[in-house]
Amino acid sequence: MIRWLIAILFSLQAFAAAAQDDPAQLPWGRGFPVLVRAGLSFVEVKAINENEGNFTATVDMRLRWRDLRLAYPPSQAAATGYIDYKEDAAEKKLSEIWNPRSEFGNMSGEPTFRKTGLRIYPNGQAELLQRTTATFNTDFPLEKFPFDNQLLTVEILSRIEPLQKVQFDFRQDELEFSNTRYIKEIDGWTVGLVEISPSPVPSWRGEMNTGVTVGLAIKRDQSSLLATIFVPLFSSLLIPLLALWLNKMEDGEFTVDATELTNISIGGLFAVVGLNFTVNSSFVNLAVGDNPVMRLFGLNYFLLGLCIAIGIVFYRFNAVKKLFGHHVQNELFVYMNWAIPLLVLCTATAMVMMAMF
Repeated sequence: MIRWLIAILFSLQAFAAAAQDDPAQLPWGRGFPVLVRAGLSFVEVKAINENEGNFTATVDMRLRWRDLRLAYPPSQAAATGYIDYKEDAAEKKLSEIWNPRSEFGNMSGEPTFRKTGLRIYPNGQAELLQRTTATFNTDFPLEKFPFDNQLLTVEILSRIEPLQKVQFDFRQDELEFSNTRYIKEIDGWTVGLVEISPSPVPSWRGEMNTGVTVGLAIKRDQSSLLATIFVPLFSSLLIPLLALWLNKMEDGEFTVDATELTNISIGGLFAVVGLNFTVNSSFVNLAVGDNPVMRLFGLNYFLLGLCIAIGIVFYRFNAVKKLFGHHVQNELFVYMNWAIPLLVLCTATAMVMMAMF
Protein backbone atom coordinates (compact mmCIF):
# COMPACT_ATOMS: atom_id res chain seq x y z
CA MET A 1 0.00 0.00 0.00
CA ILE A 2 2.80 2.39 0.91
CA ARG A 3 4.54 1.55 -2.35
CA TRP A 4 1.40 2.52 -4.28
CA LEU A 5 1.16 5.85 -2.45
CA ILE A 6 4.82 6.58 -3.12
CA ALA A 7 4.33 5.71 -6.77
CA ILE A 8 1.32 8.02 -7.04
CA LEU A 9 3.23 10.87 -5.41
CA PHE A 10 6.15 10.42 -7.79
CA SER A 11 3.73 10.36 -10.71
CA LEU A 12 2.08 13.62 -9.61
CA GLN A 13 5.46 15.22 -9.11
CA ALA A 14 6.60 14.10 -12.54
CA PHE A 15 3.39 15.43 -14.08
CA ALA A 16 3.83 18.79 -12.35
CA ALA A 17 7.46 18.99 -13.45
CA ALA A 18 6.45 18.20 -17.01
CA ALA A 19 3.79 20.89 -16.90
CA GLN A 20 6.30 23.39 -15.58
CA ASP A 21 8.71 22.45 -18.35
CA ASP A 22 6.02 23.45 -20.86
CA PRO A 23 6.39 27.25 -21.22
CA ALA A 24 2.83 27.55 -22.57
CA GLN A 25 1.32 26.29 -19.29
CA LEU A 26 0.35 28.51 -16.37
CA PRO A 27 3.53 29.40 -14.41
CA TRP A 28 3.53 27.89 -10.90
CA GLY A 29 6.95 28.97 -9.73
CA ARG A 30 5.81 32.03 -7.75
CA GLY A 31 2.46 30.75 -6.49
CA PHE A 32 -1.09 31.81 -7.27
CA PRO A 33 -2.55 34.04 -8.40
CA VAL A 34 -0.19 35.01 -11.18
CA LEU A 35 -0.11 38.80 -11.00
CA VAL A 36 -0.26 40.67 -14.28
CA ARG A 37 0.35 44.42 -14.06
CA ALA A 38 -2.03 46.11 -16.50
CA GLY A 39 -1.98 49.66 -17.84
CA LEU A 40 -3.44 51.44 -20.84
CA SER A 41 -2.61 54.79 -22.38
CA PHE A 42 -4.89 56.72 -24.74
CA VAL A 43 -2.86 57.77 -27.79
CA GLU A 44 -5.68 59.36 -29.79
CA VAL A 45 -9.44 59.72 -29.55
CA LYS A 46 -10.67 60.05 -33.11
CA ALA A 47 -14.43 60.27 -32.61
CA ILE A 48 -17.02 60.29 -29.82
CA ASN A 49 -20.53 59.16 -30.75
CA GLU A 50 -22.89 59.70 -27.82
CA ASN A 51 -25.97 58.68 -29.76
CA GLU A 52 -24.46 55.27 -30.56
CA GLY A 53 -22.76 54.98 -27.15
CA ASN A 54 -19.23 54.45 -28.43
CA PHE A 55 -15.95 56.14 -29.28
CA THR A 56 -13.08 55.38 -31.65
CA ALA A 57 -9.58 55.57 -30.22
CA THR A 58 -6.01 54.37 -30.51
CA VAL A 59 -4.73 52.90 -27.24
CA ASP A 60 -1.49 51.36 -25.98
CA MET A 61 -2.01 48.40 -23.63
CA ARG A 62 0.88 47.22 -21.50
CA LEU A 63 0.84 43.93 -19.57
CA ARG A 64 3.75 42.81 -17.38
CA TRP A 65 4.18 39.50 -15.57
CA ARG A 66 7.05 37.33 -14.37
CA ASP A 67 7.64 33.75 -15.47
CA LEU A 68 10.79 32.13 -14.04
CA ARG A 69 10.87 29.74 -16.98
CA LEU A 70 11.71 32.69 -19.25
CA ALA A 71 14.79 33.69 -17.25
CA TYR A 72 18.14 33.59 -19.02
CA PRO A 73 21.74 34.69 -18.31
CA PRO A 74 22.15 38.50 -18.59
CA SER A 75 24.97 37.94 -21.05
CA GLN A 76 22.39 36.78 -23.61
CA ALA A 77 20.48 40.05 -23.41
CA ALA A 78 20.96 42.80 -25.95
CA ALA A 79 22.66 46.08 -25.09
CA THR A 80 19.28 47.40 -23.97
CA GLY A 81 19.11 44.76 -21.22
CA TYR A 82 16.30 42.70 -22.71
CA ILE A 83 15.33 40.63 -25.73
CA ASP A 84 12.95 42.54 -27.97
CA TYR A 85 10.38 40.84 -30.24
CA LYS A 86 8.34 42.87 -32.73
CA GLU A 87 5.34 42.25 -34.95
CA ASP A 88 5.37 38.67 -36.33
CA ALA A 89 8.25 37.65 -34.08
CA ALA A 90 6.29 38.84 -31.06
CA GLU A 91 3.16 36.95 -32.13
CA LYS A 92 5.22 33.80 -32.68
CA LYS A 93 6.88 34.07 -29.27
CA LEU A 94 3.53 34.67 -27.55
CA SER A 95 2.20 31.46 -29.09
CA GLU A 96 5.12 29.57 -27.51
CA ILE A 97 4.94 30.94 -23.95
CA TRP A 98 2.23 31.48 -21.39
CA ASN A 99 0.51 34.85 -21.56
CA PRO A 100 -2.79 36.16 -20.15
CA ARG A 101 -4.43 36.25 -23.61
CA SER A 102 -6.04 39.56 -22.90
CA GLU A 103 -8.97 40.97 -24.82
CA PHE A 104 -10.96 44.18 -24.85
CA GLY A 105 -14.32 43.40 -23.31
CA ASN A 106 -16.15 46.43 -24.74
CA MET A 107 -14.59 46.54 -28.21
CA SER A 108 -17.12 46.80 -31.03
CA GLY A 109 -16.24 44.77 -34.08
CA GLU A 110 -12.67 44.14 -35.20
CA PRO A 111 -9.76 46.55 -34.71
CA THR A 112 -8.68 48.58 -37.72
CA PHE A 113 -5.04 48.54 -36.61
CA ARG A 114 -2.98 46.43 -34.24
CA LYS A 115 0.74 46.33 -33.53
CA THR A 116 2.38 44.02 -30.97
CA GLY A 117 5.73 44.12 -29.19
CA LEU A 118 7.19 41.78 -26.54
CA ARG A 119 10.19 42.24 -24.26
CA ILE A 120 11.67 39.55 -22.06
CA TYR A 121 14.16 40.44 -19.33
CA PRO A 122 16.87 38.20 -17.81
CA ASN A 123 14.90 37.76 -14.56
CA GLY A 124 11.97 36.24 -16.48
CA GLN A 125 9.80 39.35 -16.61
CA ALA A 126 7.74 39.67 -19.78
CA GLU A 127 6.33 42.97 -21.03
CA LEU A 128 3.65 42.93 -23.71
CA LEU A 129 2.89 46.22 -25.46
CA GLN A 130 0.03 46.35 -27.95
CA ARG A 131 -1.22 49.35 -29.89
CA THR A 132 -4.82 49.03 -31.10
CA THR A 133 -7.18 51.27 -33.03
CA ALA A 134 -10.80 50.26 -32.56
CA THR A 135 -14.29 51.37 -31.54
CA PHE A 136 -15.25 50.84 -27.90
CA ASN A 137 -18.73 50.81 -26.37
CA THR A 138 -19.25 52.96 -23.28
CA ASP A 139 -22.06 54.62 -21.34
CA PHE A 140 -22.75 58.36 -21.47
CA PRO A 141 -24.91 59.33 -18.47
CA LEU A 142 -26.57 62.67 -19.21
CA GLU A 143 -28.14 63.57 -15.86
CA LYS A 144 -26.07 66.77 -15.68
CA PHE A 145 -25.95 67.59 -19.41
CA PRO A 146 -24.35 69.85 -20.59
CA PHE A 147 -22.34 70.36 -17.38
CA ASP A 148 -21.35 66.69 -17.29
CA ASN A 149 -18.11 64.78 -16.98
CA GLN A 150 -17.81 61.55 -18.91
CA LEU A 151 -15.49 58.55 -18.78
CA LEU A 152 -14.25 56.89 -21.97
CA THR A 153 -13.68 53.35 -20.73
CA VAL A 154 -11.73 50.40 -22.10
CA GLU A 155 -12.16 47.01 -20.42
CA ILE A 156 -9.17 44.64 -20.38
CA LEU A 157 -10.14 41.04 -19.62
CA SER A 158 -8.53 37.61 -19.41
CA ARG A 159 -10.81 34.57 -19.63
CA ILE A 160 -8.28 31.72 -19.70
CA GLU A 161 -8.14 31.12 -15.94
CA PRO A 162 -10.30 31.99 -12.91
CA LEU A 163 -9.51 34.97 -10.71
CA GLN A 164 -7.86 32.70 -8.13
CA LYS A 165 -5.12 31.78 -10.63
CA VAL A 166 -4.64 34.90 -12.77
CA GLN A 167 -5.27 38.43 -11.58
CA PHE A 168 -4.82 41.79 -13.29
CA ASP A 169 -3.33 44.34 -10.93
CA PHE A 170 -1.92 47.85 -11.11
CA ARG A 171 0.52 49.98 -9.16
CA GLN A 172 1.98 53.45 -9.47
CA ASP A 173 3.97 52.49 -12.57
CA GLU A 174 0.77 51.49 -14.37
CA LEU A 175 -0.96 54.73 -13.37
CA GLU A 176 1.97 56.77 -14.63
CA PHE A 177 2.07 54.81 -17.89
CA SER A 178 -1.69 55.23 -18.35
CA ASN A 179 -1.47 58.99 -17.78
CA THR A 180 1.12 59.55 -20.50
CA ARG A 181 -0.32 62.67 -22.09
CA TYR A 182 -0.53 61.98 -25.80
CA ILE A 183 -3.94 63.65 -26.10
CA LYS A 184 -3.99 67.41 -25.63
CA GLU A 185 -7.55 68.11 -26.65
CA ILE A 186 -10.69 66.54 -28.11
CA ASP A 187 -13.12 68.64 -30.12
CA GLY A 188 -15.88 69.73 -27.73
CA TRP A 189 -14.23 68.20 -24.66
CA THR A 190 -11.54 68.98 -22.08
CA VAL A 191 -9.24 66.03 -21.35
CA GLY A 192 -8.58 64.93 -17.75
CA LEU A 193 -6.68 62.08 -16.11
CA VAL A 194 -6.87 58.34 -16.68
CA GLU A 195 -8.43 56.16 -13.98
CA ILE A 196 -7.89 52.43 -13.43
CA SER A 197 -10.19 50.18 -11.42
CA PRO A 198 -10.51 46.39 -11.02
CA SER A 199 -13.53 44.95 -12.81
CA PRO A 200 -13.76 41.14 -12.63
CA VAL A 201 -16.39 39.56 -14.86
CA PRO A 202 -18.53 36.48 -14.23
CA SER A 203 -17.34 33.19 -15.66
CA TRP A 204 -18.93 29.76 -15.71
CA ARG A 205 -19.37 27.50 -12.69
CA GLY A 206 -19.83 30.55 -10.48
CA GLU A 207 -16.23 31.68 -10.92
CA MET A 208 -14.88 35.09 -11.87
CA ASN A 209 -12.38 36.13 -14.52
CA THR A 210 -9.95 38.94 -13.93
CA GLY A 211 -10.23 42.34 -15.56
CA VAL A 212 -9.52 46.04 -15.18
CA THR A 213 -11.34 49.07 -16.54
CA VAL A 214 -9.28 52.02 -17.72
CA GLY A 215 -11.18 55.28 -18.20
CA LEU A 216 -10.18 58.64 -19.65
CA ALA A 217 -12.00 61.47 -17.85
CA ILE A 218 -13.35 64.20 -20.14
CA LYS A 219 -15.40 67.31 -19.42
CA ARG A 220 -17.89 68.70 -21.91
CA ASP A 221 -17.30 72.15 -23.37
CA GLN A 222 -20.56 73.97 -22.60
CA SER A 223 -19.97 77.24 -24.48
CA SER A 224 -21.54 76.20 -27.78
CA LEU A 225 -24.39 74.25 -26.16
CA LEU A 226 -25.40 77.15 -23.93
CA ALA A 227 -25.97 79.26 -27.03
CA THR A 228 -27.70 76.60 -29.12
CA ILE A 229 -29.88 74.95 -26.46
CA PHE A 230 -30.25 76.94 -23.26
CA VAL A 231 -30.70 80.40 -24.78
CA PRO A 232 -33.62 79.21 -26.98
CA LEU A 233 -35.10 77.27 -24.04
CA PHE A 234 -35.06 80.30 -21.75
CA SER A 235 -36.28 82.55 -24.56
CA SER A 236 -39.22 80.26 -25.25
CA LEU A 237 -40.33 80.71 -21.65
CA LEU A 238 -41.08 84.34 -22.49
CA ILE A 239 -43.61 83.45 -25.20
CA PRO A 240 -46.48 82.32 -22.92
CA LEU A 241 -45.65 85.11 -20.47
CA LEU A 242 -46.48 87.61 -23.23
CA ALA A 243 -50.05 86.33 -23.01
CA LEU A 244 -50.07 87.72 -19.47
CA TRP A 245 -48.12 90.92 -19.95
CA LEU A 246 -49.81 92.16 -23.15
CA ASN A 247 -53.27 92.27 -21.62
CA LYS A 248 -54.56 95.01 -19.34
CA MET A 249 -57.78 95.99 -17.60
CA GLU A 250 -59.90 99.10 -18.11
CA ASP A 251 -63.11 99.61 -16.17
CA GLY A 252 -63.01 96.01 -15.01
CA GLU A 253 -62.74 94.55 -18.52
CA PHE A 254 -59.81 93.08 -20.40
CA THR A 255 -58.84 95.19 -23.40
CA VAL A 256 -57.15 92.53 -25.57
CA ASP A 257 -59.20 89.79 -27.18
CA ALA A 258 -58.64 86.36 -25.61
CA THR A 259 -58.26 84.74 -29.02
CA GLU A 260 -55.19 86.83 -29.87
CA LEU A 261 -53.49 86.03 -26.56
CA THR A 262 -54.27 82.34 -26.85
CA ASN A 263 -52.79 82.31 -30.35
CA ILE A 264 -49.53 83.57 -28.87
CA SER A 265 -49.39 80.57 -26.54
CA ILE A 266 -50.32 78.15 -29.32
CA GLY A 267 -47.60 79.62 -31.53
CA GLY A 268 -45.16 79.19 -28.66
CA LEU A 269 -46.25 75.57 -28.38
CA PHE A 270 -45.27 74.89 -31.98
CA ALA A 271 -41.94 76.67 -31.43
CA VAL A 272 -41.13 74.51 -28.39
CA VAL A 273 -42.15 71.33 -30.22
CA GLY A 274 -39.81 72.26 -33.08
CA LEU A 275 -36.96 73.02 -30.69
CA ASN A 276 -37.60 69.74 -28.87
CA PHE A 277 -37.43 67.80 -32.12
CA THR A 278 -34.17 69.53 -33.13
CA VAL A 279 -32.48 68.82 -29.78
CA ASN A 280 -33.62 65.19 -29.73
CA SER A 281 -32.32 64.69 -33.25
CA SER A 282 -28.85 65.89 -32.22
CA PHE A 283 -28.79 64.22 -28.79
CA VAL A 284 -30.97 61.12 -29.01
CA ASN A 285 -30.28 59.89 -25.47
CA LEU A 286 -31.45 63.14 -23.87
CA ALA A 287 -35.09 62.17 -24.44
CA VAL A 288 -34.87 58.93 -22.43
CA GLY A 289 -33.50 60.27 -19.16
CA ASP A 290 -33.79 62.96 -16.53
CA ASN A 291 -31.61 65.98 -17.28
CA PRO A 292 -31.81 69.80 -17.18
CA VAL A 293 -32.77 70.05 -20.85
CA MET A 294 -35.81 67.77 -20.50
CA ARG A 295 -36.78 69.55 -17.28
CA LEU A 296 -36.73 72.91 -19.06
CA PHE A 297 -38.81 71.47 -21.89
CA GLY A 298 -41.27 70.17 -19.29
CA LEU A 299 -41.40 73.63 -17.70
CA ASN A 300 -42.06 75.18 -21.12
CA TYR A 301 -44.94 72.79 -21.83
CA PHE A 302 -46.42 73.34 -18.37
CA LEU A 303 -46.25 77.13 -18.70
CA LEU A 304 -47.78 77.04 -22.18
CA GLY A 305 -50.64 74.87 -20.95
CA LEU A 306 -51.16 77.17 -17.96
CA CYS A 307 -51.27 80.30 -20.10
CA ILE A 308 -53.67 78.70 -22.58
CA ALA A 309 -55.94 77.78 -19.66
CA ILE A 310 -55.69 81.33 -18.29
CA GLY A 311 -56.58 82.75 -21.70
CA ILE A 312 -59.70 80.61 -21.95
CA VAL A 313 -60.94 80.61 -18.36
CA PHE A 314 -59.74 84.01 -17.16
CA TYR A 315 -59.87 86.20 -20.28
CA ARG A 316 -62.47 84.53 -22.50
CA PHE A 317 -65.18 83.49 -20.01
CA ASN A 318 -64.31 85.80 -17.08
CA ALA A 319 -64.82 82.84 -14.75
CA VAL A 320 -63.09 84.50 -11.76
CA LYS A 321 -65.19 87.65 -12.05
CA LYS A 322 -68.41 85.66 -12.31
CA LEU A 323 -67.54 83.44 -9.33
CA PHE A 324 -65.75 85.84 -6.97
CA GLY A 325 -66.41 89.33 -8.22
CA HIS A 326 -64.63 92.23 -9.87
CA HIS A 327 -62.20 92.96 -7.00
CA VAL A 328 -60.83 89.41 -6.80
CA GLN A 329 -60.30 89.36 -10.55
CA ASN A 330 -58.29 92.60 -10.44
CA GLU A 331 -56.08 91.42 -7.59
CA LEU A 332 -55.51 88.01 -9.15
CA PHE A 333 -54.59 89.59 -12.49
CA VAL A 334 -51.96 91.82 -10.84
CA TYR A 335 -50.65 88.87 -8.82
CA MET A 336 -50.30 86.60 -11.88
CA ASN A 337 -48.35 89.23 -13.80
CA TRP A 338 -45.44 89.14 -11.36
CA ALA A 339 -45.82 85.85 -9.45
CA ILE A 340 -45.89 83.48 -12.42
CA PRO A 341 -42.80 84.97 -14.16
CA LEU A 342 -40.90 85.03 -10.86
CA LEU A 343 -41.80 81.42 -10.09
CA VAL A 344 -40.82 80.31 -13.60
CA LEU A 345 -37.50 82.17 -13.48
CA CYS A 346 -36.58 80.70 -10.07
CA THR A 347 -37.56 77.19 -11.14
CA ALA A 348 -35.58 77.33 -14.40
CA THR A 349 -32.54 78.76 -12.61
CA ALA A 350 -32.72 76.05 -9.95
CA MET A 351 -32.85 73.34 -12.63
CA VAL A 352 -29.65 74.65 -14.22
CA MET A 353 -27.87 75.23 -10.90
CA MET A 354 -28.62 71.67 -9.75
CA ALA A 355 -26.83 70.35 -12.84
CA MET A 356 -23.86 72.65 -12.42
CA PHE A 357 -23.09 71.68 -8.81
